[in-house]
Amino acid sequence: MATLTVRDLPGDIRDKLRIRAAENGRSMEAEVRAVLRAAVRSQETEKATVRERVQRLQAVFAPYRAVEGSIVDELIAERRIEGWREELESLEDLTSGRAGDSRERIDAWLAKRRSGS
Repeated sequence: MATLTVRDLPGDIRDKLRIRAAENGRSMEAEVRAVLRAAVRSQETEKATVRERVQRLQAVFAPYRAVEGSIVDELIAERRIEGWREELESLEDLTSGRAGDSRERIDAWLAKRRSGS
């Protein structure tokens, strides 16, 4: 077994541990071991609980996921296209409409992507 020394423990914490140990019929040392054991177990359980929640959510949303890619990838692609459109609109303002041809191609590509073709 390992030995652990705790330095600079505030007096009020020591007093509360002493009272808690007496209430549970243990020595202070046994009470500290119980508190540490419970804290570590609680942390392990919390990690498992988060993992289980994520797995349940993934199972719930699985029917809504696209077969060919994730929703996140699709949203990123759409945002990039929006950015391109904004840049094209800026170019159109600067060049008096000469960038319209590219915009039509992007619109056609986006429509094709959304239709799943």
